[in-house]
Amino acid sequence: MISHLTLQNKQILTNTVSLQVDAQGHEFLIIAHENFNAAFALHGAHLLHFQLKGQPPLIWLSKTANYDEKKAIRGGVPICWPWFGAADKSLGNDLPAHGFARTSKWSLKNINELTHGLEIELLLKDSLQTRKIWPYPFELTLKATLTDTLKLELISKNSGKKAYLYGAALHTYFNISAPESCLLKGLAEQYQDKLDAGHLRKGEASLQIQGPIDSIYTKASAAIALIDNGFKRQINISNSGNDSDVVWTPWVEGAKAFTDMPDDGYKQMLCVESTITRPEGQIVAPNQVHILSTVIGQS
Repeated sequence: MISHLTLQNKQILTNTVSLQVDAQGHEFLIIAHENFNAAFALHGAHLLHFQLKGQPPLIWLSKTANYDEKKAIRGGVPICWPWFGAADKSLGNDLPAHGFARTSKWSLKNINELTHGLEIELLLKDSLQTRKIWPYPFELTLKATLTDTLKLELISKNSGKKAYLYGAALHTYFNISAPESCLLKGLAEQYQDKLDAGHLRKGEASLQIQGPIDSIYTKASAAIALIDNGFKRQINISNSGNDSDVVWTPWVEGAKAFTDMPDDGYKQMLCVESTITRPEGQIVAPNQVHILSTVIGQS
């Protein structure tokens, strides 16, 4: 499972899912299916681990990640919501980067056992605390369908009487064998280079990982392939409900700057994210929903 986490059983929920806690009382959903293993933290509805039997983990998690619920967990799939990056200044100052969903305590909504896997739904609703920094009623659901593929759907429901705009990301950290062994195909032709003041650049047909990357591919691609020659596999990524895809790796200096990532952590991870990054965001009318999703498989 996740060797650097020491957990104890708190409650058996289904034949394959148990609620477990660490020494500090942080809660985790641990899935032990005959075809795969997976884990979620209720802190942030954060997918920490997904691994098909007989395969390397699909998702990377930092061995020095912090679980104290004051910040996001490094690795896995953090949920950025209801904004991506810095909050709009109209909302106020000193607001958390990438929103509050990834540092909030979510609740378990539903578990549905399937023939070849399971569905898990986690729920976050507005509260007095959230309305202090984002003044909208909402219901946010993460629906995870786990089979021989991984499907994550972030379902934003407007439970208020006024439309709202939001930005978001399913900030997926992929587990890789080594950067030099990896190649990305299927990205859009243009991207904003955040390492160069957001200038618009023309991309190549394929992207070799050779240094730090922080790029927003502004025309979302329907299918992206992460080819990992070291692990002898291809990860197939299909995003929807997004307006962009983000590719990110902190590389050497970036990893050293993080206290919750080993200095060599950049050698085992690469982020390819399903994102809503345009300044105007995604509108959700009253009593309506919008779904941001990613479907991940390997071959």
